[in-house]
Amino acid sequence: MTGPTIKTALASGYCLRAPAQQACTYANICEHCPSFHTTIQDIPALTRQRDTAAALADDAQHRGWDSETERHLKLITRLNNLIDTATTRPNAG
Repeated sequence: MTGPTIKTALASGYCLRAPAQQACTYANICEHCPSFHTTIQDIPALTRQRDTAAALADDAQHRGWDSETERHLKLITRLNNLIDTATTRPNAG
């Protein structure tokens, strides 16, 4: 793909989309699924994912990609909730 692209972090790489495509409705679908659960052991990975989403949100905001910025911010909120839940239920899993 040539030209500017929207970058979405995935478990094994990135999805690159043209800005005209807007935010992908499938991005981070698992994290928002009510069946997705984490444990205290997942906190380091969730924290890394949150940090990546924050950097991508900042980049999207600077580029004026409002829908992509909003998607990343929603993911950050969800990751914070997952981290909080994993912290308060350390033996869950």
